[in-house]
Amino acid sequence: MTLLLSSENTDRRFFYKKHSYLILFICWASVQTILLFQYGIFTDLEAKKYITEAYHLIDTGTVSSSNFWLYSAQIFIIAAAIKLKTGFVSVYIVQLLFNAASTFVFYNYLRRVTSAKTGLIVTLLLIFNFPFQTFNSFLQTESLFFSLSILFSCFLLNIQRLSTQKLLQVLLFLFLLCFTRPTGCLFIPGTFLYIFFHFFKRISTIHKLIITGAGTILFFWIANAAMGSGGELDFMLPFRDERIICGVPTLSQFIEIKTASNPNSLYGLFYYIVNNFEQFIRLTFIRSKAFWGLTRNYFSSGHNTFLMTYFYPLYILSLIAVFRYFKREKTSFLYCISIIGITWLTVILTCDDWHNRFFLSITPYIYILTAFAIHNLFYKKSGNVADKANISN
Repeated sequence: MTLLLSSENTDRRFFYKKHSYLILFICWASVQTILLFQYGIFTDLEAKKYITEAYHLIDTGTVSSSNFWLYSAQIFIIAAAIKLKTGFVSVYIVQLLFNAASTFVFYNYLRRVTSAKTGLIVTLLLIFNFPFQTFNSFLQTESLFFSLSILFSCFLLNIQRLSTQKLLQVLLFLFLLCFTRPTGCLFIPGTFLYIFFHFFKRISTIHKLIITGAGTILFFWIANAAMGSGGELDFMLPFRDERIICGVPTLSQFIEIKTASNPNSLYGLFYYIVNNFEQFIRLTFIRSKAFWGLTRNYFSSGHNTFLMTYFYPLYILSLIAVFRYFKREKTSFLYCISIIGITWLTVILTCDDWHNRFFLSITPYIYILTAFAIHNLFYKKSGNVADKANISN
């Protein structure tokens, strides 16, 4: 009986390893085809802003305001398509290729840290995350940013030994991420924490303090520079008219709040919180509800039902994974939790997105946490202790 069970488990593992790529490709291609037929290549609304900046870059050699450099990866791709006269379909193809690569890398990472079966199931969750995949046909920054963030994170979490070359690659990749969307800088603390705790466990306390201080200063400097980059950025606006959803004021006119002389800075945010604490706490609760609740009164009931049915169980599985496996997977969990937590904090300090784009950026890290809980259910159910060894940091 033991031999039969072992043979069955071996056959199943062979099936998943052999056929997973084909299953993933068919599902991925089907989803992208459906979304392309439904939305086409979308060049309106926010996408129009980046197309306009691409033309401005071609004509003048620069962008219209300095804050657009923080979106320059997308602008450069669109500008290249215009100059080469390949049409916007080429931008769509580039976005699709990055999405395909990130899906492939994501599956390989999950297969390494859990199993082929778990990796397949969780990657299918990513593929069938229609709100996430929809942006592949939109010529705005989300598709490229989502894909690059997955590629970067899997590259970082797959590093076995940190050499100087690997560290430089991490820094260059992180630099690219920061110039795809400003929220790329939110990956800096998580990257620092992961490298620090995963590769420098034996470093002396004094050196830890020095490195921590330097890393903190660097992050604050980059964040402060991004906040003060000008253009349309106004970090006090969501507090003056109490915006929950970006671009949608809840008040008909501005209210008086106490602000610093330079509100678009870290000091400006700190000054606001200290001097307007009651309003800050109230908006924190409402924005958190919008961020994690996901539903919107302007979504259809079917859409809201899909969001709740799809995402709410993942919250539970993620929490189970964190509470049960944090010690075993400390550094990778710390990385994922930091990305999730800092993104949530950013929404609290600004506003949430009309279509949950900020939340969608953290879904790959929720999936990683979920994968460990799902994998545990499999090997507990099958009683296959050998599968347990597949979980590694």
